[in-house]
Amino acid sequence: MNKKLYLIRHSYAEDSNGKKDFDRNLTLEGQSTVRALGRYLINESFNPDIILCSSSQRTTETAINLVEELEINEQIIDYQDVIYNASVREILSVLTNVDESHKEVAIIGHNPTITYFGEYLTGANIGNMQPSGVVRIRFERLNWSEISQNLGIFESYYHPSH
Repeated sequence: MNKKLYLIRHSYAEDSNGKKDFDRNLTLEGQSTVRALGRYLINESFNPDIILCSSSQRTTETAINLVEELEINEQIIDYQDVIYNASVREILSVLTNVDESHKEVAIIGHNPTITYFGEYLTGANIGNMQPSGVVRIRFERLNWSEISQNLGIFESYYHPSH
């Protein structure tokens, strides 16, 4: 069965200004940009079964703004501490443990790992995902547990400023 994966970088966040990195909030621009991403994804028939999300403040706010814009239930968000400061290997482990009933999955995470993960899965040169950027990857006739390096088909990279 074909699967779709969306890799999303959190939106624009405030400078630390003495706050822990984990606790940084989205800026007003960040909130607006993730809402624009949501409007784009509506036109792309984005319909995730689950959103795996870093538990940091800025990724949490990105996920909430996104599902509100999409008018989908917030209960599809699965916050996972491991995604914050994760390596490519750790994100791969999160993905390969997704329930096979899920056909469309989104991961909201952080750079540089979210970009590196997209490149690892597809072999594509994605470069540097911007805040609120999304990479869409397709997997043909694979279970989540079988996904590994270069098995994904890079479909697109989008940022709301495009």
